[in-house]
Amino acid sequence: MASVNVGDCLSGAWGIFKNNAITHVVCTFLVMAVASISAGLLAGPMIVGYMRMIEREARGEAVQIGDIFRGFDDFVPGFVAGLISSLVVSLGFMLCFIPGLLIMALPPVALYLVARGERDGVAAFNQAWSLVTKNLGSAFVCTLVLGIVGSLGFLLCGVGALLTLPLSMIGSYFLARQLVGDGAVALPPL
Repeated sequence: MASVNVGDCLSGAWGIFKNNAITHVVCTFLVMAVASISAGLLAGPMIVGYMRMIEREARGEAVQIGDIFRGFDDFVPGFVAGLISSLVVSLGFMLCFIPGLLIMALPPVALYLVARGERDGVAAFNQAWSLVTKNLGSAFVCTLVLGIVGSLGFLLCGVGALLTLPLSMIGSYFLARQLVGDGAVALPPL
């Protein structure tokens, strides 16, 4: 059974972010803008593209801002996995809030599975459900820490979000990678 190391998620996120900060700031806000304009419907494919970009960067390949739109190559699975997992998490929040908190890792894990090649959005969700529920404690703690990190930037009149939101999104990639069990997290040098 895979477990999530919060320190690896944060270290990996910082290592990726610091090497290409401007690109990650722009990509994070592009993902958020497209998701907002589309009422969240295009968030799945955008996040799939962003996760693919992070994967390429972790392997040492050059990346560019336009890479986040490559998630649209697998639009249907990204859309379906993102929609189902987000609806389940929303339902969890409606059920006394705590269940939603416990399964917040579902969307990034489901979308990571699509990013790494799963062509069926329902299968990606089912596999993500299995992985998250088997590792509920560590997935919850890591998702909670990443959420807190992402939110901290808003304390400084929102300016700090330029740093904290990309870190949180990149950290979600490392969370999903660990849960899926794609080997040890390859951390870029600090």
